[in-house]
Amino acid sequence: MGLGAWCDSVSSNGADNWLRFRVEEFATLSDRRRLTLSDDRGWTSSIHTVPAGLLPPDPWADLSVEGIEQDVRNVVLPDDAEQTGDEHPWAVLTARIRALGVETTPELLRNLPYEVILSPGIQARLSTSS
Repeated sequence: MGLGAWCDSVSSNGADNWLRFRVEEFATLSDRRRLTLSDDRGWTSSIHTVPAGLLPPDPWADLSVEGIEQDVRNVVLPDDAEQTGDEHPWAVLTARIRALGVETTPELLRNLPYEVILSPGIQARLSTSS
């Protein structure tokens, strides 16, 4: 079993001054099934406005795999992370997994690996922006 988050970008039409990312947290079971635990997380990054007549910079140029992975980890932090020091809301994740019919405990989840997976679209954008 393992835990993780999958991140994808939501395309802007080019006229908007933002890039939007969405994040889904999941649990991977020993039989390789993946259970979605949440799909309501994400963030928006502003793109700097460029004066008329100039080409806008590539909004992906300043982004990196490491930076996006850290943003994903920040987005899934529990609201009380500063007080508890926890990187994940263990009780909430446990309840969500149990609601999907899999028995687990917060202690078990704490010891599982946590992976961040970037969508093929993000990977392609980052490789063409470097």
